[in-house]
Amino acid sequence: MKSALGLLAVLGLLLSSVSHASKLYRFNVDGKVVIKDHVPAEYSHLGYEVLNGQGMVIRSVERAPTAEELAQRRAEEAAKKARQEAISNQRRKDMDLLRLYAKPEDVERARQRKADEIESYIQLQRRRITDLEDKLEKAQGRAANFERRGKEVPADMRLEIVQLQNGIRDSEDNIKARQQEKVEITREFADQYERVRIMQVYPPGTLDEDVDLDKVDQAFN
Repeated sequence: MKSALGLLAVLGLLLSSVSHASKLYRFNVDGKVVIKDHVPAEYSHLGYEVLNGQGMVIRSVERAPTAEELAQRRAEEAAKKARQEAISNQRRKDMDLLRLYAKPEDVERARQRKADEIESYIQLQRRRITDLEDKLEKAQGRAANFERRGKEVPADMRLEIVQLQNGIRDSEDNIKARQQEKVEITREFADQYERVRIMQVYPPGTLDEDVDLDKVDQAFN
């Protein structure tokens, strides 16, 4: 109580001594309250209150943020901007996906069609390999007959053997490539299936970090 009365007394003295001033400024320096008719430049960053001639606060000026606070503020703003961009990008992808598939079952049907297409191609290449191997075996047999007779294998026969061997390798490479493609599209369709499943519960643009998978699972049980 005494300190409060002392402060009021000091304020009263200041008001009377600077009665010509229309405004006063109150700020803290090292834990002490200072009232002046101006704010010294070296203290302006601490923040202050503007008082009218009756000692009433008419405006408050916040202290300047520290370097650490400014860095934190910039980091928060950058994180907020990055999140907004991520949501926008995710929503664009989601809308494109929904134009293709309305339900998870649609994704599964598309995956099965693609898998069947790849498997048909692989089976075709395997039949081609069987046919080429049969032709290669016969061509090598004819070439062996020439060699047994001590004759040189004709150039066109050697070329045929090389072409058959190359054709077999090409088909084997094609099979490996399509098998790898099958693995990749299986993974891709699995991601799309899960995303469409999520969008049965959450709106487009919802980030993975905001998704409760238990909630999604419950919606399909």
